[in-house]
Amino acid sequence: MAFAPIKASAKGGKDFEPIPAGVHMAICTWVIDLGWQPQTGKYPAPKHQVYLKFEIPDHQVTWTKDGKEHTGPGTIGRKFGLSLSEKSHLRPFLVGWRGKEFTADELEGFDIGSVIGKICQLNVIHEKGEKDGKVYARIAGAFALVKEQKQALAANPARAKPSSEVLVYSPEAHDSGIYDQLPEWIQKMIDDRVEDPAMTLSERQTADQSPATAAEDFNDDIPFS
Repeated sequence: MAFAPIKASAKGGKDFEPIPAGVHMAICTWVIDLGWQPQTGKYPAPKHQVYLKFEIPDHQVTWTKDGKEHTGPGTIGRKFGLSLSEKSHLRPFLVGWRGKEFTADELEGFDIGSVIGKICQLNVIHEKGEKDGKVYARIAGAFALVKEQKQALAANPARAKPSSEVLVYSPEAHDSGIYDQLPEWIQKMIDDRVEDPAMTLSERQTADQSPATAAEDFNDDIPFS
């Protein structure tokens, strides 16, 4: 599957308050193809992964940058294996978001970049870290907007617009301008990626020359213009 086209704190920085547990309206602002990532543990085979980041407009946070105080929506992200198999985590996440199953044609190659800028409801849960005991927010699932939410956004389209620039990145179509905006930990994952273990040299060369195509079937009926 080809793609065109997160908030990490620096070491020593202060802790950010996690997104509150519960269901929140969210806007997808980043779709980052991480490439094939090495794995450890019981299943060490490399996995192709993608990172999705969301803004939560109704949860505002304050931070300081360059000596100035800023306020904006909180963010939360999650890594997924880039697979739509029945055992994958990405497939039920997207099915819940779309409110419908994938067609046979979509399962052959769905462009996940098509979710950029789209709105959903995120189910956020809190978990305590095993090593540090801190509380972390985790995305447990996504759901489609209900009729009343769509009507409210149609009446106020500004709420459907992200406050920050949306980013879609793939190492197969490297864009240094986008790459430079990513936090160091994501850059390191991209830099440390491995080759697709099942791809031949000829296939790699073909993939490098194949531009990503945007899907047109991810439609949540919300006006974004």
